[in-house]
Amino acid sequence: MMFEGVSRRAFLTFLMFLLVVAIIVLFFQSGPSRVTIFQASPKRNFRASTTTNRHLNDTPISFLTPNASSHVNATLSFVTLIDVIKSLESPVIVTTVNHGFIDLLQNLLFSIQRISLKNDIVVICEDRSSYLELSHGVRGLNITYHIVLTHLGESVENATTYGSKNYKSLVKKRVFYLKCFVDSGVDVLYTDVDIVLLEDPFPYFERGADLVVQTERRPRLSDTCTGFMFMKASKKMRVFLDAWSKKLPRDPSGNQRTFNNVIGKYGKTMKTQLLPMTKFQSGKIFRDTTTPWRERKPRPVEVHANFLVGHGKKTDMLKEADLWFIPESSINVSTI
Repeated sequence: MMFEGVSRRAFLTFLMFLLVVAIIVLFFQSGPSRVTIFQASPKRNFRASTTTNRHLNDTPISFLTPNASSHVNATLSFVTLIDVIKSLESPVIVTTVNHGFIDLLQNLLFSIQRISLKNDIVVICEDRSSYLELSHGVRGLNITYHIVLTHLGESVENATTYGSKNYKSLVKKRVFYLKCFVDSGVDVLYTDVDIVLLEDPFPYFERGADLVVQTERRPRLSDTCTGFMFMKASKKMRVFLDAWSKKLPRDPSGNQRTFNNVIGKYGKTMKTQLLPMTKFQSGKIFRDTTTPWRERKPRPVEVHANFLVGHGKKTDMLKEADLWFIPESSINVSTI
């Protein structure tokens, strides 16, 4: 009888255990899931809080903002631009990168830190390797930037060469990223990673301009560069981006030619500003003189290392011109 009572109690205990497990499973299957948000804080490396997870096209929303010297000891969620865009404050600085150009991106970020820009910065990672490496942080880089993984399909990780199939595939995504910002009411300054900022560029943008864009060799609408441009979240800019995105798939050369064709049609119907070439310099204009940039009058505000094919030539040019701002002591902080 004693053993029979023990067996009955054990059986009831087992049933209670199964009931508890069933309740827990039902709880987590019902309603939205929970996700941790990490936000950079000046007092602590990270401040963690929990928010309700929502879904857009079955993409779970989470938000990771790494601080350069911080250590991330967590499992990363791959965040997309669509997930975070509405939390940003205009105007936003945006760039894209794949793993082969991580050092150029870091140099751009150090140049932004050097001039103390406070704008939200969004880095769209074209592959998971660049996303993971950037999430580790960069020693000596003490600005906050948002990293997101492309929602348009990942690219190759290695550095792409201008004009190659992989390069064209990468740059064709640009208009769709920009549409995300403008359609969401966010003004955006897009910059390629092979650019350095030597001064705050925003005071040079004309008030009310729908499009502010750099030119390459001549101050003409037909010679603009999609590597550095500011777009206001206006109705005219939305029309322009719609036209650019619709014509782009038919352009085998990438995005530049289509952009120039569309700007030729719409450039005069909206307020368009061509940036002064003495201050916003393409690689060709910058290398036309050997005078050190600090001694030039006027000094450049922005320099683009274009008109150079290949990652090595770009980095060599920036280093030789004293435009390499990554400190020698700066190394990636690996914590995952």
